[in-house]
Amino acid sequence: MCMNHNQKGCFAEYHFASTVIALGYNVSMPLLSASYYDCIVEKNGKLFKIQIKYLGKDRTQRKNSVQITLRRTGLPFYEKKYVDFFVLWDERHNGFFIIPNLEQTSLKLNLNGKYKENFNNFALIS
Repeated sequence: MCMNHNQKGCFAEYHFASTVIALGYNVSMPLLSASYYDCIVEKNGKLFKIQIKYLGKDRTQRKNSVQITLRRTGLPFYEKKYVDFFVLWDERHNGFFIIPNLEQTSLKLNLNGKYKENFNNFALIS
């Protein structure tokens, strides 16, 4: 794909939104980019704040894993009161890692590692 950084982020956000809408979730997106989250997902009356990231094929890998830093500009991590889940679009594997926010500062992701059960597991958001 020939997209710039902003376009990749938008692609991941709208791809996630359209995917979960098709699964029966409602999605709301903030009007301002100053929000800590990229969207709010609602299922059965419960609301979840979601931060979405794009993991491109060109990201540095080690042993089929990709490392991502989870930091809000000027802060060491995303506080749980602002973000419930991280959704990470993995271009290499054409799917989403869905990770609860435990105020972690980074994640190491691969299809056979710690978060293998989080890959395309939308039921986690419930």
